[in-house]
Amino acid sequence: MSEDLVDFWFDPGCPWAWITSRWILEVREVRPITINWREMSLAVLNEKQDMSEEYREIVELGRGTMRVFAAARAAAGDAAVGDLYTTLGTRYHGEDGLFQRSRDVPRDNGLAGWRAAMEALEPVIAAALADAGLPAELLAARTDGTWDEAIHASHALVPTGKQKQSLIGVPTISVNGHAGQFGPVISEIPTGERAGRLWDAFKVLATEETFFELKRVTDRAAPRTYLEAP
Repeated sequence: MSEDLVDFWFDPGCPWAWITSRWILEVREVRPITINWREMSLAVLNEKQDMSEEYREIVELGRGTMRVFAAARAAAGDAAVGDLYTTLGTRYHGEDGLFQRSRDVPRDNGLAGWRAAMEALEPVIAAALADAGLPAELLAARTDGTWDEAIHASHALVPTGKQKQSLIGVPTISVNGHAGQFGPVISEIPTGERAGRLWDAFKVLATEETFFELKRVTDRAAPRTYLEAP
């Protein structure tokens, strides 16, 4: 079985992208794939979208995090991006993670819990950089707008294929250079051969140039962003 190349665009603040990213790591254990981790900022994607001022404020707080990833790539290479995604994403989306706790804020407070989480990121990112073995000074990239050009360049790397699709969101995945696909969006992390079977099905669609969209008729489940202890 030949090895497949997976380009995976992510924003670490998105719980759905995090679940899919942990799935693709499970796939790597049972199928021959190589993963390239690439930045995709939800703040950049939503620059021209209509949204409430409250939500836009929160999305913009995430832009600085992606600047840190761009700086990490420049300083330490592609592998550092994947390592930082794991150390930071675990702090965001783990069982007692920052964003997991924000979901416990009563819904009548609107986006208050999410905003509080985003405003508390600096020490969280600093700790994630340390765990990934990256220089602490990379944290300064959060407020350095010169890194935005690198983020835009990462967006531009998504293959569009014959359909010339517009970017939708994260996760976006390209398999062997084929058109980028938004998703799969899954509500929990498949493991073992279950992860492998999902990959086999996804690969067929992701490499079919005429494929455009597939959605299930169902309510969206709450994201389960971590594996429970056996």
